Amino acid sequence: MDRRRDLVLSEAARSVWAKSTDQHGGWLPLWKHMDDAADVASALFDRWLPPSVVRLFAKEFDGDTVQARAAIAFLAGVHDLGKATPAFAIQDVLLAQRMAQHNLRIPSTTFVLHARSVAHHSVAGHHLLMRWLMAKGFPQPIARTWGVVLGGHHGVLPDSEAENAANPRHVRKLYGDGVWETVQVELAERMADRVGATRWLGRWRDVKLSAQFQVLATAVVIVSDWIASNDELLPFYREELPQVADSSERVRQALDKLRLPAPWQPTPPGGGVAELFAARFDLPDGARPYPVQEAVCEVARSMPEPGLLIVEAPMGEGKTEAALAAAEIAAGRWGFGGLFVALPTQATSDAMFHRVIRWLDAMGSDDQQIGGAVTLSHCKARFNRLFQGLMRAGWLRDIGRDEHEGRHAVVPHSWMSGRNKAQLANFTVSTFDQLLFTALKSRHVMLRHLGLAGKVVVLDEIHAYDAFMNSYLTKVLTWLGAYQVPVVALSATLPSDRRRALVEAYQRGREKTCGDLSQLDGDIGYPALIWTEGSSARTRVAKASSRCTSVGVDFLDDDLDTLISVLRDALSDGGTALVVRNTVRRVLEAATRLEREFPGEVTLAHSRFITADRMRKDNELLDMFGSPQRALRRPYRHVVVASQVVEQSLDIDFDILVTDLAPIDLVLQRMGRLHRHERGVGQIERPPKVRSARAFITGVDFEQHPPRLEQATERYVYGTHFLLRSAAVLWERFGKTIELPGDVAPLVQQAYGPDDIGPVEWREAMAAARQTWNERTAAREERATQFQIDAPTKPGKAIIGWLSAHAGEADEDTAKGQGQVRDGAPSLEVLLVYEDASGQWHTPMWLDGGRGGLPIPREDVPSDDLAEAMAACALRLPLTLSNPDAEEELKHATPPAWKASRLIRRLPVLVVDGDGNGQINNRRLRYTVERGLEVFDSDE
Repeated sequence: MDRRRDLVLSEAARSVWAKSTDQHGGWLPLWKHMDDAADVASALFDRWLPPSVVRLFAKEFDGDTVQARAAIAFLAGVHDLGKATPAFAIQDVLLAQRMAQHNLRIPSTTFVLHARSVAHHSVAGHHLLMRWLMAKGFPQPIARTWGVVLGGHHGVLPDSEAENAANPRHVRKLYGDGVWETVQVELAERMADRVGATRWLGRWRDVKLSAQFQVLATAVVIVSDWIASNDELLPFYREELPQVADSSERVRQALDKLRLPAPWQPTPPGGGVAELFAARFDLPDGARPYPVQEAVCEVARSMPEPGLLIVEAPMGEGKTEAALAAAEIAAGRWGFGGLFVALPTQATSDAMFHRVIRWLDAMGSDDQQIGGAVTLSHCKARFNRLFQGLMRAGWLRDIGRDEHEGRHAVVPHSWMSGRNKAQLANFTVSTFDQLLFTALKSRHVMLRHLGLAGKVVVLDEIHAYDAFMNSYLTKVLTWLGAYQVPVVALSATLPSDRRRALVEAYQRGREKTCGDLSQLDGDIGYPALIWTEGSSARTRVAKASSRCTSVGVDFLDDDLDTLISVLRDALSDGGTALVVRNTVRRVLEAATRLEREFPGEVTLAHSRFITADRMRKDNELLDMFGSPQRALRRPYRHVVVASQVVEQSLDIDFDILVTDLAPIDLVLQRMGRLHRHERGVGQIERPPKVRSARAFITGVDFEQHPPRLEQATERYVYGTHFLLRSAAVLWERFGKTIELPGDVAPLVQQAYGPDDIGPVEWREAMAAARQTWNERTAAREERATQFQIDAPTKPGKAIIGWLSAHAGEADEDTAKGQGQVRDGAPSLEVLLVYEDASGQWHTPMWLDGGRGGLPIPREDVPSDDLAEAMAACALRLPLTLSNPDAEEELKHATPPAWKASRLIRRLPVLVVDGDGNGQINNRRLRYTVERGLEVFDSDE
């Protein structure tokens, strides 16, 4: 590499500043910041980027890694070229005056100050690089694909309007001329020589950079810039005009201090699937993987290239373990450096996080150097105790203390704890929202793409997406296909049109024209695997395990007296019942009656508990009704009344189920909580009356034709169409049994298929409901596209305008942020605070861990420890109270000083008295630890 230009740089070029004077009088010359950024990017390319991402970059240059490295280092090196302009330099008067002494004068100061916002240094760099490349013979469209990386290095890519407004021809004074132009060229030339790009420029004139390269290169440049801008790692200079010298050692020392994790490089154990599972999972002695698990691993080992693998299998068949094993196989085969797992709820994410940590620890105990960093990504992650402990261990490790070394194979990395950097961790467990943000037009979204492009992606409970979210999901899958990311999608079962849509979306990204996909339609067998191969898809039916549950099904009048009568009889000799309601109001109404009938034997679970109480309740449910390994003392008799929170989140086992009518796949999910585990030695046997699993369908009047649906469920939860089709499927099974898992796929395909079903007298209403649903779905999908990024463009087209009309930062910390990728108005989240008789505010008395009864200041900013305790009292309000008037009322009651707390600044306060009574919008409410939040009508 030619190093002569490291020692040759004019005084004018040396005087240009990148970082203005700090409190000690230090500053950073632009040339040195450019060197730092280029050296950081080179090191990231060599040691931090997974081989799969390096391969994507090299693909642009016929697989030549040397060229790819030079291109990335060059782009990082010139990222701030736009700072060599009057528009930027004028921001520090003293440093600008120093530059003026070297003939870099700022013409018409008033004009530059007034107009400089037009040419932010990012878009100015975009134009300067284009001009330099075009002078080297690059066609303008090709030069634009390089320049846009500089234009987007602050997280937002320029659109055509901004690009045109900043054109040097229109605002020449903002760019300067004469010596300014000489310096701009000098800096670009030096960097091209320094990183070895000069030798390749002749070839690069004909390279049509893909959208994938532009997005990921922009992300690497952003990361390089952030590290190079950290003055604790790379200190400023005190000299007035430092001498130019190559000091790559400076960056090496900085990165040694930062200790970024290396990519995961798994080496699965030799042998078959049984050996892999024995090494990674805590299987009982003599146990073997389920047939589905065997099939998943065999497909993962035989797929000729990374692709999409959909696994449809019943609950309890070990899909999660199969996906983790497949991820290890895929990462080892194709050089992916991490894992991203997305789940529907915070509770499922928390549970999965524990499983992933155990899996990684097992891998680490196998003498593998896992390295890497891990993160739990949802807005309540800080309340997960395992993650909290890992965060502390990670912080200690980051600062060079190894007391916690060996306790877990991976820990979080403190540098990757921020909003825009968390997804860069090697191992990420998150809610769906974090995945869907990848398709949202938002600042720094390219970092999310970089985080996913180097990982194997697992999508669990993929059937839980609605039409709005599916629109985002298919866009994400298209980009994952473009990055050639292996994706494992898990579901109990999928309607055939969803299978097809997922495959088509992924193949669009691969630029594969889908062949005949008719083999994906209808009932394809069960359990089933579907995967992409070439331009088509293949299917395989796995052997079903021997696990089978026969569930007797019948309907139940939607009457509390009838419910009481059924449960009184069924549980007369003991047993456990799960009553699932579709709305919290119905949960509370049923619980009130059941508590009188079964005093001390009723538990509530719904979404209107504060965070701390919900987590405690989840643990209590697992302790009472979980697997035999955990629930060592099942209660003699107990009734759990719950909303949908028990549908997917918890591995719990009941003897009898009463459930409101819901779409058929959700009803089957609820049935999957029946007789889920075999009762072993030392366990309470199922009483005689509940030895056979039974499910009762309620929340609907089957005496009417068509059946009359529960109003709130129909209007606000599931809609008429799929409720009626679910009712039609279940109608035929009343008085009979549903076999789990054998009947799952046929029932789902029947309910979601195109054929007419149900009694003839229902058909007219069902047809009208289908029409309404189709219209609403089309409207929702149209709304969903408004803030979505575009699909990958053809190679050679710059991604100018990719984020036009963007949504700002993806707000991942609040319900409002989730509303960015979910349909409908988000519910309002508040902090529950108690006020005693003296007017003092405090946290709820029953909080554990020393958090209960803490006094809360109103005039001062709460300490971080207190704010953590307060944040554990976050509570979601019902939609009826999530309106502008309520929000304004609550914000008015919130102390202004709290805005300075990073932990609670976004949450308004809800104050209740010592008995939990409060008021919003003149509506009375009450919070209790037993029943959560209750909202009363004015006449109650």
